Amino acid sequence: MNRPNPLIALLVAVSLFTFRHHSAADDAADIKAEVTKRHEEAVKRLHDWIAQISIAAENRGYPEGADYMINLLKDAGFQQATRI
Repeated sequence: MNRPNPLIALLVAVSLFTFRHHSAADDAADIKAEVTKRHEEAVKRLHDWIAQISIAAENRGYPEGADYMINLLKDAGFQQATRI
């Protein structure tokens, strides 16, 4: 006899409750506000990254360029970034 799995029923109920009380529009508004707030900071990081000379094949700016990119990734929230 197939009996309902109480764990699955609980997960579905929590998902439906969360979905009804949290809309995608709220997420989008929060994200847009954060992007607007940090726009100048992001543009500065992009300029600094582009200005970083890094041509591994010519041994110019290596490993500094790779290390700079690793730092950008970690600042962006990546838990791990490795130069290989």
